[in-house]
Amino acid sequence: MNEFNYDLAFSRNSGITTDQEQQRLRKATVAIAGMGGVGGDYLITLARAGVGNFKISDFDEFEVGNFNRQYGATLSSVGKPKMTFMQDLALDINPECHIETDGEGINESNIDRFLKDVDVFVDAVEFFEIQTHRMIINACRERGIPAIFGVPLGFGVGMLVYTNNGMTFDDYFDIDYSASLEHQVLKMSLGCAPAGFHLKYVDPESVDLSQRKAPSIASGCKLATGMVITQTILAILHPNELKPIPYYTCYDARLNKLKKGTLWLGNRNPIQKIKFTVAKRLLGL
Repeated sequence: MNEFNYDLAFSRNSGITTDQEQQRLRKATVAIAGMGGVGGDYLITLARAGVGNFKISDFDEFEVGNFNRQYGATLSSVGKPKMTFMQDLALDINPECHIETDGEGINESNIDRFLKDVDVFVDAVEFFEIQTHRMIINACRERGIPAIFGVPLGFGVGMLVYTNNGMTFDDYFDIDYSASLEHQVLKMSLGCAPAGFHLKYVDPESVDLSQRKAPSIASGCKLATGMVITQTILAILHPNELKPIPYYTCYDARLNKLKKGTLWLGNRNPIQKIKFTVAKRLLGL
């Protein structure tokens, strides 16, 4: 059996991280909720960065329909729990890392345990679970934990960072929780990607919010991984570089377009309100 050596395994990080910074990554704890479309890739990429401690959660199993985008989805993993399968893959990269698991999903009863001693939270919760996103992000804010959120959209991604210095979840997204799930999801989508680059080529007929269905492709998920994990590492090593909401970043690799900036008032911005009205019409809501 090959012998593991942490310093050798992550030596190529040197020059991008200092020795002291690498040790901070080794001692850091990252919580990731969700091991599916992007969460599994987040875990593996952070493990390859040398992060030494994780808390992960997922209650789902791999299926054939995951093959087009999810890191751990293979014929040999079908029917297996995503969380434990991804845990084993991460330990195969760094057998010294410590991984706590929770197979129930994150809720009010276990959020304290999940976020205890965590340095940064990465949100990979199923996009349609609006209340779960809100609950965890609010809990992070109460504890002063930065949270990173990226949404793959076509060949691109929309990315947000939450810290105590930024807007609250509710102030930014301006979601009416008495409205239909379709309206809530649409509001959150517009807040995550104000640029809307993907709308230029994604077929609206492929989107059915009532059935929790939207297209996704592996390259968009990989792009999200690169951007989200970079911000996660910055949250550990250079937290002063984080730009929280209402700041946003949107990049589309197909169109090679980047848009970043501050979304004044979040979804209460007059232009966002117009976008919401137009999007509802296009989707027949």
